[in-house]
Amino acid sequence: MIMSQIVSRAGLRLALVCVAALAMTGCDGRTEAEPAVSADRQATAFEEGLKGCAASAETLGEVWVGKPYAGLETYLAANPPADVASVRVIRPDTAVTRDYRIDRLNLSLDDQDVVTKLYCG
Repeated sequence: MIMSQIVSRAGLRLALVCVAALAMTGCDGRTEAEPAVSADRQATAFEEGLKGCAASAETLGEVWVGKPYAGLETYLAANPPADVASVRVIRPDTAVTRDYRIDRLNLSLDDQDVVTKLYCG
């Protein structure tokens, strides 16, 4: 009797561990709409040099770094770069995700809303 209870409890524990492990295998924080970028693709984007979003970031940075964000916001609304899928504004103490998106333009601002850096990722 006692032996069967021990086996039953051990079996229950094993089953719970298996269920927990199976549940965690599909949890990587992404949805199908936001696929991860492979390390190979990141390396390829780096090797391609200033193309796509990176070229836009450099061109815009030459003009807008040190200037108020309001002007850049107006400019981007009227002239959206074709190679940029989304724009993310990053102010001081703003929490941001660490996912790498080749076609996302990041705008870093200081506490006065002055553009300090433009980069892709």
